[in-house]
Amino acid sequence: MHSTLTPAVATLEELDGILFDFNGTLSDDESLLRELFIELAATFFGVHLTAEDYHEKLAGRSDREIIGDILTLAPDATQTHTIESFFPVIDAMYATAIKHANTISSETVELLHVLHANGLKLGVVTGASRNQVIPALERAGILGLFGIVVTDEDVETGKPSPEGFELAARKLGLQNPSRIAAFEDSIPGLSAVKAAGMIPICVEGTHPLNVLQQHADLIVSKISTDCLRLPLG
Repeated sequence: MHSTLTPAVATLEELDGILFDFNGTLSDDESLLRELFIELAATFFGVHLTAEDYHEKLAGRSDREIIGDILTLAPDATQTHTIESFFPVIDAMYATAIKHANTISSETVELLHVLHANGLKLGVVTGASRNQVIPALERAGILGLFGIVVTDEDVETGKPSPEGFELAARKLGLQNPSRIAAFEDSIPGLSAVKAAGMIPICVEGTHPLNVLQQHADLIVSKISTDCLRLPLG
């Protein structure tokens, strides 16, 4: 729990704003994303990545950084390919993978509507591309609930840098980071929230629980209205 949180703030509804990571947090798609990057590495570079490799080294980082790390494992590929040349590839793979999937749960949508109705400023901060995130939010009918969507294209440095969270707060007009919570599922994401001085709330799924417990005090199994009862102070 962040030490600068004012004692008067006890629940989510008493905060000024709440930010959400996308992959593995708002969208239950981290395993899907893992398989996409494993496929990308094998198909284009002949690089074998395991699920453990992904979760230990890549999960929570931006698409740009993940593709860059895969390229380093295939040095010859850097002579003929750039990181940017694979953005359309992963965007297309992701669009195909979620075409018939419902990755944003009705429980998550319900919580967002409650928070928005209570006047909280909401935002998304993700290392994924705008081409992946915006269509997914639109399809779930929740894009209009967010005052800002910060994607990989909007920052110089991805998580664990706090740049994305700080940018979202500025755009939303939120000046006190101790009155902002952020939901995250990955260690780089949680580190970014802490570096921004915000309250980290961890969503289970991407890393083992015993690992998450080393990085977050507040851990939830899923995003739902049950989160309204989280003891923040």
